[in-house]
Amino acid sequence: MRSSRLVGGCTRNLAAVVLCVAVLVPAVVRAAEVDPFMGDWQGQWEVTDGYDSGSMAAYVIALGDGQYQVKLAEGFGVTTAPYAVLEAQAKDGKLEFSGKLDPDSSPIEGTVTATIEKGKFTGRFQGQTGGGESVKGTFSLEKTVRQSPTLGAKPPAGASVLFDGTNFDKWTRFGFSRGVINIIDAIGNAQDAVAYLRAGIWSAQAQKATLQLGTDDGVKVWLNGKQIHANNAARGVAVDQDKVEVSLQQGVNTLLLKVTNGGGDWGAIARFVGEGGLLGNLNEISPQFASDTGSDEYLLQNSGFITQWQVAGPYQEAGKGPEALFDIAFAPESSGSDVKWKWINAHDPSGDKVKWSLVDGAMEVKGGTGNIVTQGKFKDFKLHIEFRTPFMPAARGQGRGNSGVYLQGRYEIQVLDSYGLEGRDNECGGIYQVGAPMVNMALPPLQWQTYDITFRAPRFDAGGSKTEDAVVTVVHNGVTIHDRRKLPGPTGGAMDGNESEPGGIYLQDHGNPVQFRNIWLVEQK
Repeated sequence: MRSSRLVGGCTRNLAAVVLCVAVLVPAVVRAAEVDPFMGDWQGQWEVTDGYDSGSMAAYVIALGDGQYQVKLAEGFGVTTAPYAVLEAQAKDGKLEFSGKLDPDSSPIEGTVTATIEKGKFTGRFQGQTGGGESVKGTFSLEKTVRQSPTLGAKPPAGASVLFDGTNFDKWTRFGFSRGVINIIDAIGNAQDAVAYLRAGIWSAQAQKATLQLGTDDGVKVWLNGKQIHANNAARGVAVDQDKVEVSLQQGVNTLLLKVTNGGGDWGAIARFVGEGGLLGNLNEISPQFASDTGSDEYLLQNSGFITQWQVAGPYQEAGKGPEALFDIAFAPESSGSDVKWKWINAHDPSGDKVKWSLVDGAMEVKGGTGNIVTQGKFKDFKLHIEFRTPFMPAARGQGRGNSGVYLQGRYEIQVLDSYGLEGRDNECGGIYQVGAPMVNMALPPLQWQTYDITFRAPRFDAGGSKTEDAVVTVVHNGVTIHDRRKLPGPTGGAMDGNESEPGGIYLQDHGNPVQFRNIWLVEQK
């Protein structure tokens, strides 16, 4: 491998220089406690006769159920393609993998085999150079942790501290769906479990209607004792996911939902509508209301979504996941006896109050409770924000640690678990449909990361015509990934299109428990 790109790989790229030289430290990180294989590995390769050696890195990406993807590279944060992309399955406490080296990115065309066991990553390679020379060698890597050089940065004098870890006083929420039932709040965060939700709906007359509902995950539905719908799905809650044509009887109708949960968030939302929209002759039955026929007060305030429920559960069986539990008849659907029902009220009069959680000095997204935005509005500024994506090995793509930081509430810098990925415009650090990061600087899930953002708002003339686009520079974990990039207009999910006006910092609820902390901003005059 004489004179190959493997030699000195840590010095061939600016991103690699910053993270390889400055911030590689021994592997003491929460992620290691969750998964002993996942994360960054770094060390040396050398050919068998010892005449050549160099630096080498590996990304180990957890994919769930003991499966992993391993990317061997010349360094971290480089723009060159990996030497090899391999798959592995954990067995007996170790990973073993093998495959071909990529001839377009590796200096040799050949094969590689490796093992991770007891904290050691060792392997062998062999092949031929472009000149026909036979080469073989070994490599040895140790677990390492990259850390942003601006992690924990203190706000300078005159900065606006937007979040100091103690409260949400500078924030308000928006974009939440009224009427969502948070099952975790009601009965706890049970994994591989079933909950039952029961509601009484009084109808002034017999009538046709459409039941619109969304659940996390699957749902089975009964109306007045008759099963009317089943969808054994793995998904997050969304309004009106499933639509079922039903016949309501005059008087009280009993709606029963069976909702499964694999992990993470757990919730449901449901309403009855007619051909012309919301039905104006329905009431909810609940101890909240004195009348035997109930009241439509909360229905009117929550877009027709049912807010008064009884919940039972969680129900579980050892070794059974949500797909199998879906077809097991627990007491609420089989006999109805010996069921402990608990009343819950999904009506939320608090409106703009932030519903996210405070966890160890960080704010954590609570799925389904809505996005949040600062009460203050800003024009030109420098923003520091730290974030951590959750460990969701079985999730893929946009379902894996998804959130976003919107500048002025209009221009999104993506937040996603994009560890080891290509670095596209819809991945971490990307600006969707505007530009991909110059280099993928995403760290493994559960590690704290930083964005240091310089934003210049668009300019307008006296007649209100835009003369200059917004411009942004983004430094991700100490490395510039967007350098004075122009933003032609608001990105998807923007609060509004009023580019001539100041706006707040908006953080997205995409259903995943992403965390944020140490948020401060310096306005530029």
